[in-house]
Amino acid sequence: MDGWSYRNDDSSPSAVFNIADWTLSGINAVDSCTSNTACASVFPFHSYKHSSTGLIITGVIDGPRSGGLPKAVELYATADIPDLSSYGVGFANNGGGTDGIEFIFPSRSAVAGSFFTISYEEIEFQAYFGVQPDFVSGSANINGDDSIELFYDGQVIDVYGDVNVAGGEWNYMDGWSYRRDASTTSAVFNKADWTLSGINAVDSCTSNGACESAFPFHTYQHSIVLSTPPPTPNVSGSESNVSSSGSAASVAGCKFSTLLIIFCYIQFLYY
Repeated sequence: MDGWSYRNDDSSPSAVFNIADWTLSGINAVDSCTSNTACASVFPFHSYKHSSTGLIITGVIDGPRSGGLPKAVELYATADIPDLSSYGVGFANNGGGTDGIEFIFPSRSAVAGSFFTISYEEIEFQAYFGVQPDFVSGSANINGDDSIELFYDGQVIDVYGDVNVAGGEWNYMDGWSYRRDASTTSAVFNKADWTLSGINAVDSCTSNGACESAFPFHTYQHSIVLSTPPPTPNVSGSESNVSSSGSAASVAGCKFSTLLIIFCYIQFLYY
């Protein structure tokens, strides 16, 4: 009230409000102002900056096979990346805080839409998923209460869980967690961006394909593709007489031009 709020640079859209993404002026901050430039609490007009960093954490699994394997993290390239070595991953164990960068990607390019998996080892990963991991790192010795950090040029750009908490509401012990479509990177964990299998969800599984709670391997979509629009109802002349549940409903004056087709169809659904 009598103030403003402005999105922090590089924060992204979310269906769940996160105050950490915003800077607030405070109530009554602009009460005595006559113009923005002369105000002590200036609204940051047209100053938001967003850099598409290109890589995002999409999944994490603590598997059911011998030794709690596979233990792996899945990532996705949202844009073409000239040099993957700008990115690194940290595995923060048992709520003990950040461990910094423990794995650095090799110096190579990546195209938008590519998936990458980092596994603790290779044999059990391949036995469970039927494919080899893209990368192997002994640092990826994660359990379901361990947080994952993604770094770009040394700065945290994405995180799964809380590095200072062991498990909590995001625990994936003997299970997995997978990013919801179209959700984006955030240095502050937002549970609403994720689907969790639940603890012990994969306990009796020997492979992902045969598991009732299958890890959604390589299924993340950065943008949601709309389904094919419904078929156009039959029309006669400039009006539509549509039958629904045996009752005729007249949608008068509805000319099915390109701009009105969706409106007409909604009318049809409500009759």
